[in-house]
Amino acid sequence: MQSMNGFQTISIIGVCFSVFCQGLLLLVDKTVTDMWALYPTWAAVFIIGTIIRFLDKGGDHDHHH
Repeated sequence: MQSMNGFQTISIIGVCFSVFCQGLLLLVDKTVTDMWALYPTWAAVFIIGTIIRFLDKGGDHDHHH
């Protein structure tokens, strides 16, 4: 399995941070309007990162002579 690129890493961290914040807001009985919109946004960032990684075949960085 290849390692994730920057877009994919940021999206995973974003999802984790969003879940943590939403849980924290739940504990203090607060709400943020449209907090749910973060999740499809992070999914889109991950998909964009996947497309970029798929299309970036120019640099074969792991190839040694």
